[in-house]
Amino acid sequence: MKELLEREFELAAIEELLGRRSGMLAIEVGAGIGKTSLLEAACRAAQELGYVILRARGSELEADFAFGIVRQLFERRFTRAAADEQASLLAGPAAAVRPLLSGKSIEASAGDGSFAIVHGLYWLAANLSADRPLLLAIDDAHWADDSSLRWLTYLAWRLDGLNLVLLVALRPGDPTSANATLLALRAEAPTILHPALLSENAVGALVRAVVCN
Repeated sequence: MKELLEREFELAAIEELLGRRSGMLAIEVGAGIGKTSLLEAACRAAQELGYVILRARGSELEADFAFGIVRQLFERRFTRAAADEQASLLAGPAAAVRPLLSGKSIEASAGDGSFAIVHGLYWLAANLSADRPLLLAIDDAHWADDSSLRWLTYLAWRLDGLNLVLLVALRPGDPTSANATLLALRAEAPTILHPALLSENAVGALVRAVVCN
């Protein structure tokens, strides 16, 4: 795994999780301290290990868009698949998510229909990870929509037995971080990384690298 300055502990934790091919890890740190760089390093390492990698990023402007993070993760992957692969991905309970992945509007209610979608998304992820390990990497989860957070929490409860790694990055102290659904997802992470500020020496090395390039 490509080294980041003074991130040996965090990189080792990510590498260990990717080696297990199952589990969840959260990165909780303020803006500008490197959570996105850690996610990118994780994606590079996962690619070298043969993972399927799906990424999404929360946005303050899209926080009210139902299943917005889910659409970022799966919609392009699904629409680019051949018809026979689409049928395989939507086998069984996953069939309930076809309207969502086809770009149709979905109401994020607490009713049976919403549960069918959440459960169907779990099976979509399971089907995707059947042949190759799957990495789901979500940045800025504090801005993720509530319906996607509810599904991610549902998935996190059921990672045992799946060939799937879930990485979630969020900011502490952000008002949206008090969201009950986000807190429930965070509580499912066995490991939460809190990268420290870089030392003066590390900052100096970064500045020199930029100037010299």
